Amino acid sequence: MGNISTNKLGGLALIVGPVVGLIFYFIQQFGVVGSDIDPSKGELVAKAFAGNASLTILTAIGITIGLILLLHGVMQLVKESGDALSSLGVKFIIVATAGWVVGNGITASIAGDIQNGGLYGAAAGINQFSTIVFTLGFVLINLGIAGKDFINKNVAYVVALVALVGLICAIIGGFDSSTLQTMNLIGGIVYIIFTLWSIWRGKDMMARE
Repeated sequence: MGNISTNKLGGLALIVGPVVGLIFYFIQQFGVVGSDIDPSKGELVAKAFAGNASLTILTAIGITIGLILLLHGVMQLVKESGDALSSLGVKFIIVATAGWVVGNGITASIAGDIQNGGLYGAAAGINQFSTIVFTLGFVLINLGIAGKDFINKNVAYVVALVALVGLICAIIGGFDSSTLQTMNLIGGIVYIIFTLWSIWRGKDMMARE
């Protein structure tokens, strides 16, 4: 295992990372918060976190690990591509991942002590801005890698368009909290598409080794 190549590890990270993140995200959203709670209602969400503290902390850790693995895979993909646009895009992904890690840390602190519930607004703001930055990064990366021989150009453009939809939804949700629940639902669908794309790219990267 210590001799694994950078492409194989990068491909594996692209496959495993988003799946791990997605599983723990859905557990947190539906197993802890519940689909009936509006994410803009901070007091209710904070109570849900504190009411199921162990699962909240576990999912926050799982989401963080998944995001870091995804980041590693994307960085390897961009390194292999070597184009200017995706090189810029990965900087956005790095910043977004850092933001989400901080947001998950705040979520865990709320779960550990309901007195920290007032921090939910900060966590929600960080997560929302991280989503904006992340989706913008994905737009740039897919536009950048589209010209490479080992990339299906049409698929890259479709994923870039999906990322643009996610970007628009994240901006709308950031400006109008009353739309946050609907925008987050659309964002979840966008992330599922990202996950499928990432698995495909990961398998392709490992096959090229």
